[in-house]
Amino acid sequence: MLTESIRRQTDEQIIDATLTLLQSQTYDQLAVTEITRVAGVSRMAFYRHFGTKEAVIKTFITQLTEDFSQEVAALPLESELIAEAFFGFIQSNGTAIAVLLNSGLREQFYPALRDILHGIYTDYLRSKATNAMSIDYVSDFIASGMLALAIRWIATGLHESVAEMTQIAADMTAAQQATL
Repeated sequence: MLTESIRRQTDEQIIDATLTLLQSQTYDQLAVTEITRVAGVSRMAFYRHFGTKEAVIKTFITQLTEDFSQEVAALPLESELIAEAFFGFIQSNGTAIAVLLNSGLREQFYPALRDILHGIYTDYLRSKATNAMSIDYVSDFIASGMLALAIRWIATGLHESVAEMTQIAADMTAAQQATL
């Protein structure tokens, strides 16, 4: 399995180089030549592993969101636990998420995470609600609100604690849940 280990290492070098470069330039400014130089791999290796810079970003976002998806899937359906896991995830990955947001990649990252939150909050609200007709709308509203909170939290330097952000989100969710 040395080949698989080398493949994973090369993938990580390319992803890390891409994120490093995105700290100082937008995605549109990013060139494959720069990525390969910083990663220390040939253009052929880049194209063999990813094919495009879009594929690098997609792979990174998939890795990031799959980790979060697995974490929340294992949680009990409790608003505070979901929010705590989400803000813990944001705090742990804040630098990488900020790089994606600041380099013009919000639309690649945002929908994937929003879909995970929408799904978990839909399940949560179904377990609590009396008016099932509005659940999809309310869970969408909560998911979008959670992401707006996270983006603002990152933009302002993550000064609040995970516990403080969890409380804000729990209050927001309770207010929306009361409408059901």
